[in-house]
Amino acid sequence: MSTTSRRLETLALLQTHPGISAPALAARLGVTERTARRDIAQLRELGYRIDGAAGRDGGYRLAQGRAMPPLLLDADEVAAVALSLRTAVGVEGLETAAVTALAKLTQVVPSQWQTRLTALTDVQAYPGRSPRRASGDVLVQLALACRAGEAVRFRHRRLGAADDHAVEVQPYRLVALRRLWYLVACARGADEWRVYAVDRISQAQALGIQLPAPAPPDDAAQLVAQSLAHGRWRHQVRVAVHTSGDLVRELVDPSVAAVVEVGDECELRFGTDDLDWAARWLAYLNLDLDVIEPASLAARLRVFGQWLAERY
Repeated sequence: MSTTSRRLETLALLQTHPGISAPALAARLGVTERTARRDIAQLRELGYRIDGAAGRDGGYRLAQGRAMPPLLLDADEVAAVALSLRTAVGVEGLETAAVTALAKLTQVVPSQWQTRLTALTDVQAYPGRSPRRASGDVLVQLALACRAGEAVRFRHRRLGAADDHAVEVQPYRLVALRRLWYLVACARGADEWRVYAVDRISQAQALGIQLPAPAPPDDAAQLVAQSLAHGRWRHQVRVAVHTSGDLVRELVDPSVAAVVEVGDECELRFGTDDLDWAARWLAYLNLDLDVIEPASLAARLRVFGQWLAERY
């Protein structure tokens, strides 16, 4: 292994094993402790801030600095970053930054990765702006709070409400679903995890403390999907579908409706404020079904069917 390759490997180990000791670092690199310490000194001269603690429990770790040294990314990580930049969910104020960051990344990757990177980033986004866009500043603050396990205070506007109100929460995860961002968090004094749409959050501020919260959910993304399908909607819908649940799951996004097995058939269960939308969506699925509840949905389906018959 060349000196340059070894020092790059040293940086990779510092990133993946913060607090690694000199003996452990030397063993992984296959060199002496003296050589490992010399490599650390050379990296410091190049501008990398590497903190070292002496003693039995001491070790090296990368620290934050005023300047950003080169990042170490492998081929898969470069592909992931590039694809995320090109197909990023709507975040207000970051569109130009995403384009320039992608251009810089394309210029500096090794030549053997260029073809793969070009293929991955050759994705055309549908023109126009999403009507719901999260604030970039808010998203960053929430991401940092989730990572640090630190409580945060923000202003939140409920769906359909004209005014917002202050909320203090213990955050857990940010989830991107259908090009929108959601925060899974537990409000102060609450005993359950809730889902907050980030585009309805403003003025996020870290509190520097941790709030009591129950055990986190096993799957934050699933919690978001269930919340969207069964949230605080005006109508709760149950529909019997006369086919297998496996077939229906291929057609239905879990954030829209849940598929519940009932013998050889299944039920669709979801919430909505708009029964006319529910009627159109169920007709679009083109499945043999019967409305269980609410009865008014069956009436909306009949009206929609009559309109289709008269129109076409």
